[in-house]
Amino acid sequence: EVVYTGMLPGFLAGHYKLSEISIDLVKLCRYANATLILGKVTEISKTKNTITIQNREPISFDVISIDVGASSSLNEPVVAPEVLHSVKPFDDFVKKWEKYCSNLVVKSIKPRVAIIGGGVAGCEIALAMTQSLRNLGWREYEISILEKQKILTQVRPHTRVLLRRILANYSIDIYENFTIKSVAGGTISSNDNTILKADFIVVSLGACPHNWLFNTDLPLKNGFIKVDQNLRIVGTTNAFAVGDCAHFTSYPLPKSGVYAVRQAPILIANLRAVLKETKLKTYSPQKKHLKLISLGEKKAISDYFPVSFSGPLVWCIKDYIDRRFMKKFENLSRKKFGELKLRKLLKSEEKVLGKQELCGGCGAKMGIGSLNSVLSDLSNKEQDTLLTGIGEDAAIIKAGSRKQVLTTDHLRLFNSDLWQFSRISAIHSLGDIWAMGACPKAALANIILPEASVRIQERWLKEIMSACQSVFLQEGVSIVGGHTSLGSELSVGFTVFGHCSGEPILISGAKPGDLLILTKPIGSGTILAAEMQLKARGVWLAEALKWMLQSQRKASRILKCASAMTDVTGFGLAGHLYKICEGSNLKANLYLSEVPILIGAESLSESGVRSTIFSENEKMRSSMSVSPSAKATLLFDPQTSGGLLAAISPNKADLVVDRLKQNNYCSSIIGHLEIGDPFIEVFD
Repeated sequence: EVVYTGMLPGFLAGHYKLSEISIDLVKLCRYANATLILGKVTEISKTKNTITIQNREPISFDVISIDVGASSSLNEPVVAPEVLHSVKPFDDFVKKWEKYCSNLVVKSIKPRVAIIGGGVAGCEIALAMTQSLRNLGWREYEISILEKQKILTQVRPHTRVLLRRILANYSIDIYENFTIKSVAGGTISSNDNTILKADFIVVSLGACPHNWLFNTDLPLKNGFIKVDQNLRIVGTTNAFAVGDCAHFTSYPLPKSGVYAVRQAPILIANLRAVLKETKLKTYSPQKKHLKLISLGEKKAISDYFPVSFSGPLVWCIKDYIDRRFMKKFENLSRKKFGELKLRKLLKSEEKVLGKQELCGGCGAKMGIGSLNSVLSDLSNKEQDTLLTGIGEDAAIIKAGSRKQVLTTDHLRLFNSDLWQFSRISAIHSLGDIWAMGACPKAALANIILPEASVRIQERWLKEIMSACQSVFLQEGVSIVGGHTSLGSELSVGFTVFGHCSGEPILISGAKPGDLLILTKPIGSGTILAAEMQLKARGVWLAEALKWMLQSQRKASRILKCASAMTDVTGFGLAGHLYKICEGSNLKANLYLSEVPILIGAESLSESGVRSTIFSENEKMRSSMSVSPSAKATLLFDPQTSGGLLAAISPNKADLVVDRLKQNNYCSSIIGHLEIGDPFIEVFD
């Protein structure tokens, strides 16, 4: 999520909720048929036409537009900046401010806040923080604005006079011509030896260029990207830059969001013009624009006419304009991805699924009931080398004195970011090997690509295989071959070979009294389904993807002592737990309150969001005793790259739980097994 900075002071003052000033990029990109990549750009090359993102292969581009805004940093010497905070990134800043306010209440100490930077933003923040402290009951505080020149040089003289008067009414101290010498702990020293004390220091110095831009071969002016009258980066034919990161070479523009908004129609027209090889449009910036400045309370001041106006009415106008802008990002209608479609509509599909789009990942699997009815009719030819039949997570084959483990899996596309999706597919494919307590060694790829130009297909395949290779190298697995074909939609899968140094862990080995441990939270199927329906918050999806990307190698080693183990995937926690019960002929008691849940999943479940395989998985209720609830519903939710579910002897559980916790896995005891017919009893 990104924050609309125009409403940031209102949020700090307590007038808005965080959700009211945030734009959800996940929903916006889904709506716009755009691929969202969650990562940090470290370099852009206009000569190679590549973007380098931290911890992944460079991405090639044909046309690029850059709008990364600007940063706010302190270039003066700083020592021990534990109390020094930049407004960006905003999420971190909010957490630090809220923690500071909480400590004030607990310790009953007088607030001492300093804002470095005397521009409009710095003054708005100072007034907003004052209002925030007053809301908490503070009437005595020290809030200071430090500026190395004069404050509020960007506004009209009458506006400056009014703002100075308002700052004085709020008892906010102003230090002009204050050049910072050092910041050590809570002490700020100036060149003229003035010393100030502050417990919370905010850096609001206006627009500063991002340091990583100096690593690019883009033409820069004081760190900002030089663009011409068409917003095209100087010296290029296929690259554009807009907003605060751009330097308009015709004449410099103030760093203000109002210019970026007006640049948008010109930018999109020129991006299309480059692709179609037609004439570019010229950007003509507005000569002046209305500034509405927040004043802490629900009041604002206008800066447009020679005489400024202030008061509640101006705030109402500002509030109306801001809310109208944010409303554009609400209630977005459902759309599919562009080139990388999640599905190809079939004539019969609506009869099968209704109006819900077919889920990706493990949400696209066949239900356990249908699968079992087919597999039960199969019979294996007796072989001395084949040690397991159908039903275990992987096949175990005897090869001399060693036991080899063989499994296969693939995932239907569920994420527009091919790199991330491919890494999750690779980790997911290793789950059955890890569940056996085995060590994966080799993999065969099985890739299906949609129809596209040869150049695009090559780009897709390179990104997929590079991403998978980055996973397999870390896990000690070699890609030894595979198969690639064209189809109606994209999927990535692997056949994986591994070996066991000891006896493999089977689902049929659980003992009465064993405790149940799950290493990852559940709910990914619900979150992925909600994201397709534009109902999931971006932070929920990001958290789910983080867990899907977590390797289970260390967890598998820690759980080597398990008497039975499986990985929780398409059949959900209930389905996979029942497989252990059935294989070991035991009853399970499950503690619902101890089952880890992904953030947002329970809320989505309560609102009725379900994965397309849910109804098949829910048939497991006939083998369970469970009270209806949103959380209980998630027991039937399919998991993509889910956790390991292990049955552990009670005398080993404490050590296992502690080691899992040390390695950042879930580590709660979620249930236990006892003598009885295969059945799952769920306790709230």
